[in-house]
Amino acid sequence: MNVEAKLGIRTTEPIWRGRRFIWNKPDSWVPFLGSWLSPRFRADGMDRLRPGIYRNICWDDPKWSSILNESLRGDFDSYKQELADFLEHAIMRTFHGCRTDDAGIYFRGGLRLHDRNEMTAKLRMIIEKNAELHWMRDRVDEAVREVDNTVDEARLYVVADDAFLLQHAAHYLIYGSEWITAVLGSSGRRVLKNIGVPTLLEIDLPLSMSGPQTRMELAARMLNEWTRFTCNTPDWSAPIDFSFCLRVDIPASCIVGHSHPAKLRDPLNGRDLYHSPKTVCAYCD
Repeated sequence: MNVEAKLGIRTTEPIWRGRRFIWNKPDSWVPFLGSWLSPRFRADGMDRLRPGIYRNICWDDPKWSSILNESLRGDFDSYKQELADFLEHAIMRTFHGCRTDDAGIYFRGGLRLHDRNEMTAKLRMIIEKNAELHWMRDRVDEAVREVDNTVDEARLYVVADDAFLLQHAAHYLIYGSEWITAVLGSSGRRVLKNIGVPTLLEIDLPLSMSGPQTRMELAARMLNEWTRFTCNTPDWSAPIDFSFCLRVDIPASCIVGHSHPAKLRDPLNGRDLYHSPKTVCAYCD
């Protein structure tokens, strides 16, 4: 018998089914997580969480898990697993950085997994269309072998925090494909910055598309952030460095918005400030 059954807690709660939430908008999920946790607390659980003092603990300190565990009737890890299972039925706002002339391709066709053959064809097209890269025509295969990176093949990445993406990984928007950027090297970056527009896509991701371990890690982050909010009632949302590695295409129906940031810090160029000459694409018109 699992811990929920022992404590008489229903395990078919509908609170997460179809629930849409955004990490940096706590009102979209913190109250609901509190309602979900409520029957799992000890009788004095809230008093344990709020002893009348400010907890001077960093937002990403694992101590938040221990603090919550002391207030629960069962084991923290068991509830983390249970929450992860329920999150399979929820939808989370996620983000993807890219560079394109027309964001409409994503609203029409969705986001597709990295296909190395398609990306190589795109690489050859970029080289062919730009005279300053013609010297690479006869050594594309060699350049691809030198990179020798298969981590992206048949995968697709989205993140839970747009602010973190823009502050620490803006190269996806400045140059586009990380793989093509690596193959072309530093000499190709100037060309890539003249193709398309820096684009941030907003995606409402059904968490059923993510793996069980990813949902488990997300559940732990949510429980810790909920505990911090409940203990200290902060007026800011903690940043989250959290990626979803997907093995299926994201359908167009999940793409819900896009924007074109004008200023970005370039992590491939000493974090210099990059000013985009364009802030609209064909889809904006």
